[in-house]
Amino acid sequence: MKNTNQLIGCCGLDCEKCDARIATLTNDNALREKTAALWTKLNGVTILPDMINCTGCRTEGAKTPFCDQLCPVHNCVREKKLDTCADCGQMDGCPTLGQIAGNSPFVLDNLKQLQQNNATAMTVNHAEYTVIRLLGKGKGGYSYLVTDGTAQYVLKQIHHEPCEYYTFGDKLQSELRDYETLRKLGIPMPRLLAVDARQERILKEYIAGPTVAEQLQEGQMEPDWLSQVQAMCRLLYPAGLNIDYYPTNFVPHDGTLYYIDYECNAYMQEWDFAHWGAQYWTAQTPERTEEP
Repeated sequence: MKNTNQLIGCCGLDCEKCDARIATLTNDNALREKTAALWTKLNGVTILPDMINCTGCRTEGAKTPFCDQLCPVHNCVREKKLDTCADCGQMDGCPTLGQIAGNSPFVLDNLKQLQQNNATAMTVNHAEYTVIRLLGKGKGGYSYLVTDGTAQYVLKQIHHEPCEYYTFGDKLQSELRDYETLRKLGIPMPRLLAVDARQERILKEYIAGPTVAEQLQEGQMEPDWLSQVQAMCRLLYPAGLNIDYYPTNFVPHDGTLYYIDYECNAYMQEWDFAHWGAQYWTAQTPERTEEP
């Protein structure tokens, strides 16, 4: 995805304010010497004043050897064939980017802004989709309603933001594994349509309609919803599984209640529907209490 502000570097630093670029544009040798000394100290490599010639790491023109060849962030972005860290699903919590963000926290704000600017289009395996709106954020990712011009889909972008009450392994593989497990059990779910492992994105069938949580807020509650959840439980419990029973994860459509998440976990009685989930399926949905 091509980011519009080409003077925001791969790592989120503002090249327009970079002394290397200023020294290049103004041919300021004193600033070159000052910048070379500072960069040598910060990066632990020898950088000479005559290396300080750069117009910006993402613009046409000269580059410093460090920015072009040695910078771990630039090399990572190049290897993943991305434009900036803003295009990477592993940006949050990335230790490589963290080395820069530790000294310059504002780089994260710059990258988040790039993400917002670019949120009108996303790709899955090089196929482009227009983002209609953000559907929601879960502990594993952001879900967007997207379209290819002919149909609507759900595009889930895996994130790596910390979660106080849940420990993750490989989120993408867990998502795919859980989908296959629940599909084989016969749990009604949106179909998985495509997987982009490089960008940690999945494309799912869109089940149109408000969630159970949204309808409960409007005072709507169909008895059949509970019977359908209980039918799911009769499939899940013998298999030693629970799903996330919170009503934001369910959409009734054409008489069928769909579980629109793919997450499942080992069965524990205190987190099954009767002991945990059912309390939320009322017209006055209480605030969610998370698993420990």
